[in-house]
Amino acid sequence: MNRRHLATFGLVGALCATALCAGAAQAGPEPSAARLRAPHTIVTGATSTVAPHSTNTTNVPCQSGQTPSGGGVRTSGNGVFLTATWPSGISWVGDVYNETDSPQTFTPVAICTPQRHTTRFGTTVSVQSGQTATVRAVCDTGQVPTGGGPNAGSRGTGSDSGQAYISQSSDSGQEWIGRVTNHGPRVVILQTYVRCTDTPHTAHASAPTRLAQGATGTAHAECGPGEVPTGGGGLGNPAVDFNESFPTATGWTTRATNHGTTPLDLYARVICTRP
Repeated sequence: MNRRHLATFGLVGALCATALCAGAAQAGPEPSAARLRAPHTIVTGATSTVAPHSTNTTNVPCQSGQTPSGGGVRTSGNGVFLTATWPSGISWVGDVYNETDSPQTFTPVAICTPQRHTTRFGTTVSVQSGQTATVRAVCDTGQVPTGGGPNAGSRGTGSDSGQAYISQSSDSGQEWIGRVTNHGPRVVILQTYVRCTDTPHTAHASAPTRLAQGATGTAHAECGPGEVPTGGGGLGNPAVDFNESFPTATGWTTRATNHGTTPLDLYARVICTRP
């Protein structure tokens, strides 16, 4: 697949200009004890297959009375890339593209809770072939993000559609930032979603994982003592494309591939609360 040159962000500071690479607390109004203690449960969906050089979509619903605070996608190989990870009603949705010559699998993962949340989304942006685009979704005043993600849907159909790979899905203050680079020949439509609540949550970041040119690596961010994850993601240079991004029992893991021309860093981000 032909790729256009992606400009390299030479300094880590350029990636961290909005304090995304520091584990800063996100404070909200003091909630009632009942709402603060709402449980958060990781729910893994059914595993789906994506054919070679094709895209596919799947989702995992929360049980009745619960909705996702965040979620992600697990994949089976380094040649599978995330094109969407986002909330839809009581479900978490995941889209992937398989660059390999063999069938691969992927699995959606949701963090479900009865705690009250709202969903906000940013404006839609058209992303031309070879371009990188960013969309932000902002929570209401007094609320903080618990999770979120971008959705880069294609205007075309067929095996060459859906190749806008995620290179950022992460919180920043009251907003969620989604960024993709369109490696395919067709225009895609990017929109970012954020899940919001008025209970206190804390953001944590991993140390940087340095990826050599063409290499795939993993970054992991842990919640603090007594906390559980509600959502998460990661970030890096636009040339660092996500293979998978998903919650663990105590944190968040993101795996990505460096499609740039120099070594680049990958960071994981996790949003946490006290159950």
